[in-house]
Amino acid sequence: MQGKMPAALEREAEARGIQTSYIDNTGKKQFASEETLRVILDRFGPSKSERELPVLEPVTVCWQNSRSQLLLRLPAGELNDAMFRLRVEDGDEECIPLHDLAGVADRLDRTSGIAELTLDIPELPTGYHSVFVESASGTHESMLIAAPPKLYAERSRQWGAFLPMYAAHSERSWGAGNFSDYRQLCEWVGTIGGKVMGTLPLLSAFLDGPICEPSPYSPSSRLFWNEFFIDITVVPEFQTSVEAKKLAGSTEMNRKLAAFRVSEFIDYKDQWAARRRVLEILAREFFAAKPARFGSFRSYLQKRPEVEEYARFRAACDQARTSWRNWREEIHYSGEARDFYLYIQWIAQEQMDELLKACRRSGVKFYLDLPLGVNSDGFDAWRYRDFFAPEMSAGAPPDSFFTKGQDWGFAPLHPGRMRELKYRYVIDYLRFQMQHTGLLRIDHVMGLHRLWWVPHGYPASAGAYVSYPAEELYAILSVESHRHRTTLVGENLGTVPPEVNKSMDRHGLRRMYVLQYEQKSKGPALREPQAAEVASINTHDMPSFAAHWKGLDIEDRVDLGLIQKKNLAQEKRGRKLLRENLVLYLRKRKLLKTNQPNTEEVLQAVLRFLAESPAETVLVTLEDLWAEERSQNVPGTSTERPNWKRKATRTVEQINADRKLETLLRRLMCR
Repeated sequence: MQGKMPAALEREAEARGIQTSYIDNTGKKQFASEETLRVILDRFGPSKSERELPVLEPVTVCWQNSRSQLLLRLPAGELNDAMFRLRVEDGDEECIPLHDLAGVADRLDRTSGIAELTLDIPELPTGYHSVFVESASGTHESMLIAAPPKLYAERSRQWGAFLPMYAAHSERSWGAGNFSDYRQLCEWVGTIGGKVMGTLPLLSAFLDGPICEPSPYSPSSRLFWNEFFIDITVVPEFQTSVEAKKLAGSTEMNRKLAAFRVSEFIDYKDQWAARRRVLEILAREFFAAKPARFGSFRSYLQKRPEVEEYARFRAACDQARTSWRNWREEIHYSGEARDFYLYIQWIAQEQMDELLKACRRSGVKFYLDLPLGVNSDGFDAWRYRDFFAPEMSAGAPPDSFFTKGQDWGFAPLHPGRMRELKYRYVIDYLRFQMQHTGLLRIDHVMGLHRLWWVPHGYPASAGAYVSYPAEELYAILSVESHRHRTTLVGENLGTVPPEVNKSMDRHGLRRMYVLQYEQKSKGPALREPQAAEVASINTHDMPSFAAHWKGLDIEDRVDLGLIQKKNLAQEKRGRKLLRENLVLYLRKRKLLKTNQPNTEEVLQAVLRFLAESPAETVLVTLEDLWAEERSQNVPGTSTERPNWKRKATRTVEQINADRKLETLLRRLMCR
């Protein structure tokens, strides 16, 4: 319990959407410190009390098939001559004298002479529209988001598989999975009845010095692909390049590729350096020769002119060898360096397009993952810097697992600036993702409602929650999901306020059901997955099924210092109770026959439990099927564990040839 908060400070924080308290994962109320609130307020920007209220709110949501209204504030003396102009997204406009519109003057502030009016908005087609009010004081604009109240969703029962692209390597790949390897995997899933193939984010990343960040959840940009996944051997220019083939076939390169292939883990920096040497040759020859394919390249640039800016940024980063935040003057770079990034981003897009074509032929949805944030040194943070709160980091408050809280290291989006800038960046990255998927996971969906902000220079525990305009964000998700026919899934695991799940249900945003989260040691071991959920045993951030069943993750947490050794026995007893209760439950459901099943028998039983459930989508982690005991990521660690680097112990060819695996999935997952 903290001391008495100054009332004026509390009012000011709440007026700007900074929450002064929250309920933690134990149900206890926690309070933000006075110092934290003052620091965040100081860095947040001008408050409403420090500027006049706007004539129009920057953004207004118009849910379709319901009454929509617009709040207008104008000097009373300007009402008679004011004009209202509505411009729909396709460009058509209608201009109406303000006094002819249906609406009422709700309030007149006699001190300021400002009248507040509530105007009825006509039914609008789905999209982003603009309204202008022209008066003696100027022209004032607001964005109208007209959206179906429910997001797009395909209602079909289906199952699919999950394996990160980097882990899905083949015998011919250069040490890690690529677009071609993943295409083979997607086609295999389709042939055995799967309808979904899920991976981690595939977005642009820094993989060479001085910044090397392979985490898919810290991309340089949410608008471009990670060129690391290019399969160089199928690039048309590689087939005709004498110099590139000579380098790729050299003794030095063969030695490196052999080491990359047998290595258990991916050394991104070394692998990218080797690949880059070949790609630089291809890019240089491509621009020198301007082959027949050059027209296709030009068409790509016309469709996506923003790639020019991305290429210039990456070339400048290569030249400066430091974060853009340290740049003190314009960075000069070579045209060849810029062209290199133009070329490889185009090649990445070509290979992604081929992957998606293969998925469509196989009847498989490509399940993409949208990360919550971006690397603060990256392109998005540079190009769209006005959208971010640069002196803050997003994170999470302390809980029973992370007792000191979490600082995720990236700047959060600023809720007020997003609105003022009409969500341009948000719409851009959502469109890019949805153009390439039929199923999109929204990481940390609570971020639509609130985010834990940690001021730079303070520990993660010294943060506070900042509110976000959730209804406006849901409206944008609705517009884009309908336009791209994409079903959206919100990652709502962990401590989530009740209003988040209620909003998800109200707008048709699919939830996640993760069996390891749902297990109970008393009473019914599991709840039944619901229809509007994507169900799985675990996630990439959790122990594998075998590790969880054997309690290996408990030992790992002790080794990491997340559990004190004196509590080890208690943790193991708790896990034993979970196992026993789950076996009892599965036996009652007639999914197990014995009281002492082995790991494989329990795995098959829980997969059948999920397959028989009403869940629209069931996702199988492929590594669980061969009893993998290591995780792809251990939350709360960085160098302590090889996160995002571990290749699958089976190649794509071995997976495709495994008839036992195919038979098992066909039998267990028939829906």
